[in-house]
Amino acid sequence: MKKVAALDLGTNTFLCLIASGDKDGIKKVHRDLMQVVRLGQGVGQTGEFHPDALARARQCLTEFKKEIDSEHVDQILAMATSAARDARNGQELFRIGEELGIPIEIIPGEDEARITYLGGTAGGTDPNVTSLVVDVGGGSTELIVGKGADILYGHSLDIGGVRLTEKFVTTQPVIEKDRKPLEAYIQEQLATILPEITKHKIDQIVAVAGTPTALVAIEVGGFDEKKVDGFFLKKDRLAHWVEEFARTTVEEKKTKYHLGGRADIIFAGASILLAVVEALNLEGMVVTTKGVRYGVALEMFYAR
Repeated sequence: MKKVAALDLGTNTFLCLIASGDKDGIKKVHRDLMQVVRLGQGVGQTGEFHPDALARARQCLTEFKKEIDSEHVDQILAMATSAARDARNGQELFRIGEELGIPIEIIPGEDEARITYLGGTAGGTDPNVTSLVVDVGGGSTELIVGKGADILYGHSLDIGGVRLTEKFVTTQPVIEKDRKPLEAYIQEQLATILPEITKHKIDQIVAVAGTPTALVAIEVGGFDEKKVDGFFLKKDRLAHWVEEFARTTVEEKKTKYHLGGRADIIFAGASILLAVVEALNLEGMVVTTKGVRYGVALEMFYAR
């Protein structure tokens, strides 16, 4: 058995999974760490990482490395997604990784779908069920259709919680003249791939990442992995939260719903999820606490 540290360095959130396993999968989770870093701060406008974002990234990775060292892992791998691809000074992030002894790779586009699907369905998949795995990130949203272990279609759209908030939202509560173009833009982007997705009869949507898990945590009265993982979030509840996040200030979202560093982008993230559920005319979505970090860990276990 092998012990690994698998990191997912997203546009908004950094996650670190320390787990043991082998070619049959993950056997034990030792640590599952998360910090909101907002690496993608301003990248959409300036095309590069903000010095403050890089400082937060260094701080977070330094803390993660202490945890990793205390667990004596055999292998470390960090995967960076959307923001690192977009930033002119992306090398700065790799330099931080090198200094700390954390190898960072950018997930190549063709691998992103596989790793996301693998991670999103890490709990095992029914070979007869066709799932659409939706991973709403800070910079992009991955949509992957799979049946059992097979991937049928995958695509990454440049819509994410941070990207859309910076592009459209000028104030919160969200005003109508910001909301309408944001929602129209999501529809526009989804329309480019819907024909490919609907070639397959989608039985269920599986939603991964911080936006859906934060929504379920509110629904169940606080984050409890056992309650959140596998929760079915109905479409009408999702619509309720989109409305609630549209009419509240960032501060209200923090104090009332304990959304922390996700409070200012949750409206955009939830709007993306609602648009997907409505486009497929399904009753809701299954939420999982798994995700890319699980896919990265499984890649390391399978590579042996």
